[in-house]
Amino acid sequence: MTPNPTKQSSSETAALAPPREGTKQAKLVGLLSRKSGVTLEKAAEALGWQTHTTSATMTGLRKRGYVIDREPRDGKPSLYRIKPDA
Repeated sequence: MTPNPTKQSSSETAALAPPREGTKQAKLVGLLSRKSGVTLEKAAEALGWQTHTTSATMTGLRKRGYVIDREPRDGKPSLYRIKPDA
């Protein structure tokens, strides 16, 4: 059986779908899309989540196809942002 090259797998389809409007995931995408980025702590505070939940949600966004950069800063929390070309 030969694979159908035009058929997308479910993981490819999920990577193309943005979060539903009005959800906390969509709000996180908005925070990460800001030019200034956001720290993990500020994102967790804005969403009312624990930092580990926020981090796990960012991992889920990465699996959906978002490219999230982490910018380490000396003595300060890292900044996270979605790459503009992603």
